[in-house]
Amino acid sequence: MSLKEINQSPEFALSQKKINGMILLHFENERPLQGALGDLDWRLNGHFSRLMREQILTGKEGEVIYAPVLWNHLTFHFVVIGGGSRNPDEKRPQLSRSLTEAALKKIHELKLTQMGVSANDGMVEDPEVWILN
Repeated sequence: MSLKEINQSPEFALSQKKINGMILLHFENERPLQGALGDLDWRLNGHFSRLMREQILTGKEGEVIYAPVLWNHLTFHFVVIGGGSRNPDEKRPQLSRSLTEAALKKIHELKLTQMGVSANDGMVEDPEVWILN
C-alpha cells in the first residue's frame, strides 16, 4: 500500500472538505499544545484545551479519545492519541507503531473515512488516511 498525500495544511484540508477529520498526537506534558493539535485548537476556539481542563484529554501514553467537533456547520472527527511524556529539549516525537495501530483501530471501529494526519506527527499507511504536508 502506498501513502496518500495532500499538500495542504490540516485547517485548509478540513475547510475544503478534503478530509473528514484527523488523527492528532498529544503529549501529557506539552503546554501549550503543539503540532497539528495546537494549530487546530487555536482554529477551533480552544476545543482541545477545554477537553484538557475537563481532564477528558490527558495525553497519557496509549490514550485514545474520539472528539467530534461541529465547525462551520459540519461535523469533523478527531481521534486524539496520547503519546505520554516527552522531553521538551528534544524534537517532538512521531506516532509510534503501537499508537498508530490504536488510532487505526478506533477509526475502523467508528467507520470513519477520509481522515488525515500531519506528516509531522507520522506516516500512516491506510486507505482511509491522508498524509497532510
